[in-house]
Amino acid sequence: MSQRAVEVEGGVIAVEERHGGDSVPVLFLHGVNSAGSVWSDVLTVLEPHRPVAAVDLRGHAGSTREGPFGRSRQVTDLTAVLDALGWSSAHLVGSTFCGGLALALAAEAGQRARSVTVLGTELEPAPALLDQVLPTVRRLGPEKFFTTTGPEWTFGPAPDPRWVAEADRIAADNTTDVHTELMRVAFTEDFRYTPDKLRCPVLGARGTHDRTCPAEAAAGTAAAFGTEVRQIAGAGHLPMVERPEDVVELVERFIGGVS
Repeated sequence: MSQRAVEVEGGVIAVEERHGGDSVPVLFLHGVNSAGSVWSDVLTVLEPHRPVAAVDLRGHAGSTREGPFGRSRQVTDLTAVLDALGWSSAHLVGSTFCGGLALALAAEAGQRARSVTVLGTELEPAPALLDQVLPTVRRLGPEKFFTTTGPEWTFGPAPDPRWVAEADRIAADNTTDVHTELMRVAFTEDFRYTPDKLRCPVLGARGTHDRTCPAEAAAGTAAAFGTEVRQIAGAGHLPMVERPEDVVELVERFIGGVS
């Protein structure tokens, strides 16, 4: 794996990439308040001949903290990443809110998007939840908020302590202002327009213990694209770290039928 910094408005987008053969590459997008590193176990298991890249989205990890952080700016950044990588087309895999960004990118990219896989993604915004969450974040601060709520809301049963600690560290690596703005965007962006815009296959999946994206919400996302949601047994909201082999099997089987 190698590191790349893609210049965008307001700074850079950090990208970890692996070169491969002639297979259609895969671009991985982490969830809000996370980082591209959550895909590390998946990238280790994924077929080695396929080019891959994992992005730190704007507002996260090694990328610029300059806003705005909404859909339009993020899609522009991701298009710049595809251009910098020299990828004429790609499969897109996105987690939670950034599954919505993958759908939005595919809607903009047209035939450049070969497929989209979304994990724990809802299309409909949930602005009412902001009134419940943001006061707590401001009162506790990002670090204490995530160490308090993370294990219960992020993971399934018996999570790996290594990943619990890493998820907490990544999520807390922001100021309260940036963190709350990212959450505001995540709860208010509306991706319900994307089914009418996409021309590529879409796969929807969720962890069976995902409390953040309930079964009905994930099923609604899959149904909007004419398919059924796949369940990842034993996983919570971060199946890529809880069940990486299962995620790889699901993605490889899906894109293998598309390429």
